[in-house]
Amino acid sequence: MHEDDWRVSDGQNVFEMLVANGGPGFWIRRITWGGTIARIIRAGALTKPAPYFGNPSVLMDVYGVEGGLKESLAMMPVPGTYKTWRRIEAPPWADQAKLRPLDDPAIDAALAALNRRRGKAGDKTPRTESPEDVARITLSVPFARKDQAKGIGARWSPTDKSWWLPADDSSALSKARALGFLDV
Repeated sequence: MHEDDWRVSDGQNVFEMLVANGGPGFWIRRITWGGTIARIIRAGALTKPAPYFGNPSVLMDVYGVEGGLKESLAMMPVPGTYKTWRRIEAPPWADQAKLRPLDDPAIDAALAALNRRRGKAGDKTPRTESPEDVARITLSVPFARKDQAKGIGARWSPTDKSWWLPADDSSALSKARALGFLDV
């Protein structure tokens, strides 16, 4: 056994590794990473056939090879390529490390946020109507305050070039009024 044996590909992408492992909790290494490894902690639903399974979002906790968390709840870029990722054995320090439990609720929240950013439908909240079908209240949001608008659930309409909230979301509308985004 050689130190670089992990670089040899078994031809599986991360989605195929998830299936072979029976779910998250396994360790990977990217051939372009120096001293970094990662533990796969969650993936979205596998909705299509192999090998890409619908390209769901994948989250990982990234560690240094010698231990120590470098980045938590990180999005895995391009998990569908078998040329980049290698499944590896758990590092020797993993048994003593305080690893994130795979049932940590923060993982689900991070996956939902990542799915929203990627435009992936969340498994738990199927969309029954398109944004165009929703009655809207247009907001007056200066560019400098767009993050506040996002924080209350406002959505950007590229067609109208304006921020808006669903007319039936009284809680968000109340917050928008308090922030001065409504002219009412």
